Amino acid sequence: MNLIGGSDGRFSRVLTLCLAAASLVCLPSGGASAEDADPGKAQFLKSCGVCHTVEKDAPPRQGPNLLGIVGRKAASVEGFKYSEAFKTADWSWDEKNLDPWLENAAAVKPGTTMSYRQADPEKRALIIAYLKSLSPAK
Repeated sequence: MNLIGGSDGRFSRVLTLCLAAASLVCLPSGGASAEDADPGKAQFLKSCGVCHTVEKDAPPRQGPNLLGIVGRKAASVEGFKYSEAFKTADWSWDEKNLDPWLENAAAVKPGTTMSYRQADPEKRALIIAYLKSLSPAK
C-alpha cells in the first residue's frame, strides 16, 4: 500500500482538492478596491486615517475632519479643539503649506500636537493630491 496515495490514490486527490480550495480563499477577488484605484487615498488611509476622516459630517477623531481642507483657513474646523499653538496659525491650506506640515508639523508650528511625520516626498505628494481631490475648486 502506498502511504501517500493509498492503494487507490484517494489521499493525493483529497490533498489536491484541499490545496485548490485553499488557493481560492487566498487569492484576491477580481474587483479592485477604491484604495487600489487611488494610491492617494490608500496613502491617506495608511498615514492619516487613524487620526483624521474625510467623510461629510463625520465627527473629528484625534485630528479634525479634512474634507475640503485645501483652500480652508488653518485651525478653522468648528467644534475641534486645536492646540493653543495651532490656534494662532495664520495661513490657508495649500500644497505650499501642506507639504512641510506633513513632513514635520512641529517644525512648522512649534507646540502643535500633531506628531505624524512623513519624510518621503512622494508619499506626501500622494496625500496632498488626494486631499485636493476632496476640496472644491477655487
